[in-house]
Amino acid sequence: MALIVGSNLARVWADFSRTSTFKDVGGAVAELVAVCSVGLAVRLLDRAEKEEVSPLRREANMDELTGLGNRSFFHRAAERRLELYERNDLPLACAVLDVDNFKFYNDTYGHEGGDAVLCCLGRVLADCTRADDLVARYGGDEFVMLLGGDVEDAIEVADRVREKVEFECVPREEASLGGSLTVSVGVASLGADTATLQQLIRAADEELYHAKSAGKNRVAAVGRR
Repeated sequence: MALIVGSNLARVWADFSRTSTFKDVGGAVAELVAVCSVGLAVRLLDRAEKEEVSPLRREANMDELTGLGNRSFFHRAAERRLELYERNDLPLACAVLDVDNFKFYNDTYGHEGGDAVLCCLGRVLADCTRADDLVARYGGDEFVMLLGGDVEDAIEVADRVREKVEFECVPREEASLGGSLTVSVGVASLGADTATLQQLIRAADEELYHAKSAGKNRVAAVGRR
């Protein structure tokens, strides 16, 4: 979100810096107010979401294993974000990811080993995303991110997550053998065919399927496979 606001502010400042008509300046002022208003709205949403996960509500809204939001919390918070971004015509993207060959890790190292992998992935997701992004464990070894920005911004975040997981989340027994853990990610952006949260998640999930089919350990998005 900070990147979006920053880029819009820079563009508005450029409009002020050149010779322009009163009408141009009026439009730039209106855009500046809109951008700042959205930034403030997202901050207020973020604060409200944090209040939702106060100690009394934490158990109901957070995934106990990873410390991320759970599926129910994600849906409530994401619906609010979607409405805000659509209303202000700002780019928004969704990324869905899961662990490659997770059943193998569970079968090989037991549920304790599988849990350690999910905890590591949770830490990586928290480290690689911004404060305004929504990140949740969607179920099992599947995670979801709602990211302010266009599809290229989301791909950049997803690639950062993928690389860090491969580097940091290596099962102890495999580390000496050069083994690694990988994730696949599917990315979709808000648009005419993905106007609802359900459509957006489904589109990202379809891209995840393409990433798996193409060999895993990669990011897939419409127009970039």
